[in-house]
Amino acid sequence: MDRTANTRRSNRGFTLVEMCVGLGVCATLLGQALPAMTQLHQQQKLRARAETLASDLRFARSEATRMSSPVYFRVSGKGAQACYVLYIGTRDDCDCAGAEAVCRSTDSTILKAEWLPASEPLRISSNAETLQFQQRQGLVTQTGSVEIRLNAGPGIRQVVAITGRVRSCATGGSLSGMQRCA
Repeated sequence: MDRTANTRRSNRGFTLVEMCVGLGVCATLLGQALPAMTQLHQQQKLRARAETLASDLRFARSEATRMSSPVYFRVSGKGAQACYVLYIGTRDDCDCAGAEAVCRSTDSTILKAEWLPASEPLRISSNAETLQFQQRQGLVTQTGSVEIRLNAGPGIRQVVAITGRVRSCATGGSLSGMQRCA
């Protein structure tokens, strides 16, 4: 009889020590998972912005051939305040460095402008300030690359070839499923 009462008492639930150990293990696992989830979320934003940029570069090329007029792609600003603008008209006539995209002359027309939100940890840079997509076959007068990068970490570079075609590659860190830049 003594034995059955002992068995019942030990099967009632968790002891305080067991519960503290379980909470400690959960807290450790959560502490490891939270930074990884934050990094994954930032990389998702980076990929989305990079795909938008690549799409806009392809759009500039197709609009140049469709409208039989050169289309300009211009990067302005630095860091979190950076932006880019697609326009037709005169070279270096339009800019988006202020709060809005503007052109100095009425001969130029803005097709699209895009800003990086200050709340996102992304930066944009380019080795060529203005790319000109020509009306014949969408060729680019000056080849170049535009890179979107996380403040501390990897980036995605959009490389524009002389033919106007765009390819993407990873810089400064590893991004799964993406080829590293040479």
